[in-house]
Amino acid sequence: MLHRLFQFLNSYSRNRDGATAIEFALVAIPFLLIIFGVMEGGRLVWSMNAVQYAVEETSRYAALNPDLSTSAFQEYALDRLADMYVPGEALTLSSSTVTSNGIDFVQVDGQYTYATMLGSFLPGDFGDFDFQSSVRKPLVE
Repeated sequence: MLHRLFQFLNSYSRNRDGATAIEFALVAIPFLLIIFGVMEGGRLVWSMNAVQYAVEETSRYAALNPDLSTSAFQEYALDRLADMYVPGEALTLSSSTVTSNGIDFVQVDGQYTYATMLGSFLPGDFGDFDFQSSVRKPLVE
């Protein structure tokens, strides 16, 4: 009886059917994680750059137009983000006038909530985070 059990286990261990599928399964998971990680990292850098660009352009526009309404201000920034193919719903802007050494500046602060592509697969808000941008330009009068 014990001899038959060893024969069965020995024949089972020599069987190579499906070895390629198992090897692929072991290699595919880290490979896909690396691929998605690189794509997500590139998308993050792109989004950060686009938000910085939008805030800089909006601060230049606000410096040239100090009587700008809040809705026009926000709309201008969203147009800049749309040019960079980044969704603007997550962008929050605020502006203020700052005086330093007798010079008036307009300061534009932007906060963007970044949502990962794989956010639905991650627990809670694990993949979502905020980044901020702030730009100060002298007022042109």
